[in-house]
Amino acid sequence: MESKNIFILHDLDELNKLSFHSYDPEVLFLINSIRNKAGGVMLDKLSEDITYSSGKWELRTTDYVPDVFPNRIKLLQISNISENGEIIDTERDKYIPLELHEKWKISKVKKGDLIVAITGTLGRIALFNEDYEANLNQALGLIRLKKEYGGIKIVPEYIHLYLNSYYAIEQFMRFGGFRAGQSGLSLDEIGSVYVILPKEDEQKRIIEGINKIRKEAISHFDEYIEYSNKSKNIIQEILNIPIPNENERIFIYSEKFKKRIDVPYNSPFLKKLLSNIKKNKHNELNNLLKEADNKFIFSDFYNVIDLDNIDENLSEIKNWEEVKVLNSTKTVFKKNNLLISKMGGEKGDIILINEKYDGFLGSGELVPFELMEESPVSLEYLFYVLRSPYISKQMEYSLSGCSRMRISTEEMRILLIPLPKNEKQEKEVVNSVRELRKKAISEKEQYLLKKQEVYDKFKDLLKKYL
Repeated sequence: MESKNIFILHDLDELNKLSFHSYDPEVLFLINSIRNKAGGVMLDKLSEDITYSSGKWELRTTDYVPDVFPNRIKLLQISNISENGEIIDTERDKYIPLELHEKWKISKVKKGDLIVAITGTLGRIALFNEDYEANLNQALGLIRLKKEYGGIKIVPEYIHLYLNSYYAIEQFMRFGGFRAGQSGLSLDEIGSVYVILPKEDEQKRIIEGINKIRKEAISHFDEYIEYSNKSKNIIQEILNIPIPNENERIFIYSEKFKKRIDVPYNSPFLKKLLSNIKKNKHNELNNLLKEADNKFIFSDFYNVIDLDNIDENLSEIKNWEEVKVLNSTKTVFKKNNLLISKMGGEKGDIILINEKYDGFLGSGELVPFELMEESPVSLEYLFYVLRSPYISKQMEYSLSGCSRMRISTEEMRILLIPLPKNEKQEKEVVNSVRELRKKAISEKEQYLLKKQEVYDKFKDLLKKYL
């Protein structure tokens, strides 16, 4: 029998939210225990400021500058926060000119600030300990802690661990984890989280008790990312088709540009990359795959995969949601479909569907392809090569649009696919990538175990206060 929580509201004056998740008795009991037994303090009382980007409503795509721009300032995004809660660099880092950074004063990031995702995945929080200046984009909030509260020194590392712990995540989920659209948090909700604040020496003891396990988790995560990247890049080593230097930024307009006039599509880099591939055996995608015509079947419920459910590192499905009502047009997946995302395909949103996900639905951004009968390649080879720099760079330079850039289905069809001899495809490419993916998956499993150990250990260390 399915277990059900019974939510009882004794006073209608308490009804400040419509979501019944806000009145989960277990979470309310936890909050009451933190507040009364542990003397918990609201986060806003521990903070000098809790804010979001002061450019939140005015940032335009034309405000971005290249990474070689003089005095450019990094604009932090959710992608700059790793799953471990660390600030990381990515291939998609964005920058703004210094004058905008100076204009957006309240969201200038300082050492010791906590950076929190206010949309999407809850609990994505990083401690900023970097030596460069930065600002925030619209999806991030900033928590600037006070030096002390009630005579107790506030240790940022402890607050960082706490906000990624059971005690804070349950409160975050109560506020914004079950919204009808994308999950998210307001600044008031972030400030309303109750924090258990032990004395300074105890905060430091808790950090020391966690750090060894956390470092092990981070080590496994770094290995997972390294093997994932190798699984994409090893194809370049095997096929030995050179990828041009992207630092060439010279662009000369020509009246010959009839199809598109945007700079990336007509860049020297893309022209050279395509030229290098054409010097070897190759074919267009539309001669190897055809768009699948999967029929929609009405049902009492649907298993739905959104873009957020895709692990870009290994191009795998992380999870899915079971829904009764569909709120938008969906793509139907069938076994042995190769899905390429119009928005994110260049990052790794490409999936090979196996029997487990046969009949699932997904974002309309995902285009399903199936192997043509006469194709001289295997699905597995195509899956791996589509994740390689040879294809991801073609997609990146073929994106169009302003704020949410996409690659069209038409541009997907003309992607150039390197085609070495069948023996090289299977024995060298497929086997090499398989092995690297196995190592990546193993490291990811170890990381998740250590991450759970950190979560459980922190929970146990604070139980004595409740």
